[in-house]
Amino acid sequence: MPRPDLASLGVGYRRIPLLAIGKDIYCDSRLIISKLESRYPGSNLTPPTAADSGISKLFENWTIDGGIFANTVKLMPFWHDDGFLKNKAFLDDRQRLMGGRRMTAETMKAARVGGLQHLRQAFDLLEGTFLADGREWILATKEPSVADIDAVWPFKWLTVDKGMRGSLPEDQFGEKNYPRVYAWVGRFMEEVLRRKREGVVATALDGRTVFDRMVDAKSPVDAVPFQGKFAMGLNEGERVEVYPSDYGQMGKSSGILVGFTSDEVVLLNEQGLRLHFPLWNFTVRKAPEGAKADLKGKSKI
Repeated sequence: MPRPDLASLGVGYRRIPLLAIGKDIYCDSRLIISKLESRYPGSNLTPPTAADSGISKLFENWTIDGGIFANTVKLMPFWHDDGFLKNKAFLDDRQRLMGGRRMTAETMKAARVGGLQHLRQAFDLLEGTFLADGREWILATKEPSVADIDAVWPFKWLTVDKGMRGSLPEDQFGEKNYPRVYAWVGRFMEEVLRRKREGVVATALDGRTVFDRMVDAKSPVDAVPFQGKFAMGLNEGERVEVYPSDYGQMGKSSGILVGFTSDEVVLLNEQGLRLHFPLWNFTVRKAPEGAKADLKGKSKI
């Protein structure tokens, strides 16, 4: 849905979650997790070996870019009177987000067959390979790792979320069909609840407070370097825009290009904030003529 608080911060990106540390805003959960791992090394969430990190990276892309999320969306129940698909504001917004394609009962019904076909293979993969030997977690660790976080969320959405009730045919996708997958999701949710109980209670902030705290932040910025060999012909200090390559392309963020590596791009926006994006499945291009920003006095933050 529209996010005016983000717009006030100069963030055109439409997806959640986002992470803000001082004047740095990190977009896309994959980049967020990577940044948190680098700031807090040695966590039990970190995969134990380089090969395990590779498996985690594959799961990260499998669930988001590999069709799992897209096919899960196809199974959203269109018959619930209290569901999102009965909410005109939601449907209007998603139509804009998806480039004009509208979610209707007819289109959702037609898409279900394909969604079930592909998700059956996803359930089969987890049940018959990674979880087949009775391990509790994807990498056979004592506690959940980033690999479990990367892999579990669409399966949690399908099997736990009340808004998705009835999305999976019980006779084909029930717990008796995939006992290991259901047990794994259950263990993960128990861990989430346990850590919420043991952790610090988060404080909710309104948009004005967030804005003031961020623009007034004095903490050091995450100084991602500009490495021209990766910048695809773009120049440091040039005005560019960044947006997802798949859907949500209307959610463009623009600013002055200040950082570029093999996997990350950083913009300095009009509010003096630094917007960080991964390069995987994002487009970076020179901003159209006429799109200018007054960044006077803000380049030193």
